[in-house]
Amino acid sequence: MKTAYRFAAVLLVSSSLLHGQTPPASPAPSSESTEETIKLPSFSVTGTAADPYRATEVTSISRISGSILDAPLSVNVVPRELMNDLGANVSYDVTRYFAGVSGGRGAGVGGIMDRQNFRGFESFSKTIDNFSSFLLPTGSGFQANFDPAFIDRSELVMGPDTILSPTGSPGGSINIITKSPQFKEANEISGQVGNYAAQKVTLDSTGPVPVGLGHSDKLAYRVIASYQDTKTYVPGKVKQFNGSVQFAYKISDNSKLTFKWFGQDWNAYGAQTNPNNNGEIIGITSGVVNGTTLDSKALSGFRRRGWNGSTRWSNRHDRTNIMSLEYTTTIADRVSMRLAAEQIYDEFTQDVGYPNVNPSDIWDNNGNVIGIKDASGTSSDPSNLTELAQIVHQVNYDEQLQNDYAANFKVNGITIQPIVGWAYQQGSEPTNTNRQDKNVAGSMPNTNLFATDDYAPPHPAYSLYTSSFQQQVEHAWLWQAYNVNKVGLFDDKILLTGGVARTWAKAYVYTDNTVGTTVQSLGAGNVVQPVIVTSTPPAGKVVQNSFSYTGNPLQPTQKGYQDTYLGGILLKPVKNVSVYYSFSTNAAIPGNTPVLWQRGKQHEFGVKSEFFNQRLAISADHFQITQQNFPTVNPAHNVDATAPATILSTGANHGFEFNIVGGVTQNLSVVASYTKMKLRTSVGQRQRNIPDNLANLLLNYHFTEGTLKNFSVFAGIVHVGDVSGENPGGGNVGGAIGKPGFIVAAYTVTNAGATYSWGRYRFNLNVDNVFDQKFWWQPASRQSVTPYPGITVRFATTVRF
Repeated sequence: MKTAYRFAAVLLVSSSLLHGQTPPASPAPSSESTEETIKLPSFSVTGTAADPYRATEVTSISRISGSILDAPLSVNVVPRELMNDLGANVSYDVTRYFAGVSGGRGAGVGGIMDRQNFRGFESFSKTIDNFSSFLLPTGSGFQANFDPAFIDRSELVMGPDTILSPTGSPGGSINIITKSPQFKEANEISGQVGNYAAQKVTLDSTGPVPVGLGHSDKLAYRVIASYQDTKTYVPGKVKQFNGSVQFAYKISDNSKLTFKWFGQDWNAYGAQTNPNNNGEIIGITSGVVNGTTLDSKALSGFRRRGWNGSTRWSNRHDRTNIMSLEYTTTIADRVSMRLAAEQIYDEFTQDVGYPNVNPSDIWDNNGNVIGIKDASGTSSDPSNLTELAQIVHQVNYDEQLQNDYAANFKVNGITIQPIVGWAYQQGSEPTNTNRQDKNVAGSMPNTNLFATDDYAPPHPAYSLYTSSFQQQVEHAWLWQAYNVNKVGLFDDKILLTGGVARTWAKAYVYTDNTVGTTVQSLGAGNVVQPVIVTSTPPAGKVVQNSFSYTGNPLQPTQKGYQDTYLGGILLKPVKNVSVYYSFSTNAAIPGNTPVLWQRGKQHEFGVKSEFFNQRLAISADHFQITQQNFPTVNPAHNVDATAPATILSTGANHGFEFNIVGGVTQNLSVVASYTKMKLRTSVGQRQRNIPDNLANLLLNYHFTEGTLKNFSVFAGIVHVGDVSGENPGGGNVGGAIGKPGFIVAAYTVTNAGATYSWGRYRFNLNVDNVFDQKFWWQPASRQSVTPYPGITVRFATTVRF
């Protein structure tokens, strides 16, 4: 909290220094400029959509608002109207209709981190209001999905995001723009009911703060609250309570200070808690080998909607608090400035039980999977599987500070828009305790997956748990400085973009278990409590209910810097068509491991067009992406056991995308996309859960007159090509390249719905998986494949007051 106060003080001091020196927003033209007024860059989107599904501006490429048509990258925007129509519970409910986006492992309402794949590369994070949720030093985002009730719009930047997300996925990133306080009063309450992913109520209230008998024209507020307690298709439920309090203060016509707080208390229960350990039977069913395709057929001993060895008391709990303060202003009539700070507190606890199998493949000489073995090296018996009970507790503190400057000049038909800025992020994980059951005799009975009853053993006594990790203390820092220059020639018929960012990183991992030190421990009732270390365990040893002692080294595990680049040229042969080429890079940091930058590079060629007065947008692009330090199976390990089993090489993807977004007519809106790509390792292997083909179509017809005025209906089709069920290993002998042991079949799912507005009331019906199709998706490994939810019906009512 002290850091947050310091950040607030910096912003307020900056406000007091700049306020009073801020001239009018529109400068008088100089003798060298044209007669038109030069518009200063904005850090927020101000355009009005010509169609409810079609946005024309984006902020996620260089932190300031700009035309999508003029951006030399593939960018899509998910507007609030589309989220409302689809009754979105998570971001992926909507983003899946856009090119290059597929579901990550653990996607969906009970999933993890809003996990999605962009152009074949899995994303473990997102940015929220330009701030990274890539928590340091863990190297991934917080577990809870970010509540759509908080979201105003989302922006999808495909490929490496050099400036906004330089350490993100090379395939793309999502920037969530949250709702903000408004100076026009608006209040609404909504409720949603249904069989799955429903049972939710949301309140959203905004407007000027009341002062005396009137309202303030300087201060506005926003309050958002939501509560959900819903069943999930896989046995279990999701329960969450989320809230937001916000204020915006207009210091002057050009200066504004905005405070936002978002709090989430998110819980998943039952089998839904184990999205990456669901379907152990995949690993121990002898028939699922040699490239077998899993289709709609049930698996022997595995019930599509069964507990499958997960305990009823399994739960994941994530408590997240995000606090931000942003100050925007203009300086000397020429420069827009943004100064912003954010603090994240995240506490995650997982207390679960599931089969302890850890299966792996057995290959023949040609790399084909001919059998399965478990951790002991023998085939497992599905009727008598051992169970693992595990407790994980982690706490993260993350603080960020950003400062951006942008200007706009036009001289003799040439426009120049320079943007510079810097960002600082620090994070710490003072508690990293992982306790797990070591199969203590009698702690939990074995599982019989063929049993018809649910597996519901009592929770093991906490005295049976042991610590498997020492009490670690971790700290990490990131610094970034960047510059982007946009130049328009011949009245913006030719647009040039060039940018560079330098990112410095440093991370420390050490233990602090000396005698007399206070550490955290999980006590009775799964309550985190302080414990005083009274004796020093032997070096490198694990003692029950204590911690291993490995000293207190202060050597950095990660240190260094990387430069990332952005360059593009865009030609506009006519006003509504642009043809472009761009080169962009990023440098991902894989958590608190030794120095290991995963550098991504992309070449992209594309064409964009707008029709019907910007109501409809059509785009197509070709991309080529490579990522260094891509984990790959080492064929040499098959003939030489001393050779490493995994090597770091270059992974590559190339493909073609096609997008249509907006209004075909005044009544018919469309979101359609097609993606064909090929992600392979350096030895030609497919990666788990990455399709080569995606095709999606969403049509919404809204009536604007007659008896059905204010009524709309929509239908959507989502097609995902087949995927590898696992990251293939190596061949048995002879250096053969391993092939996937099983494939998850392609699927096509149909969704439909309708919306009707009547005065201040809005009614919305959504039916997902209309035909109740049975198929698998989200394979994580031999340990997990997930059944796609059956027909899901949700009805929502919204009242504005």
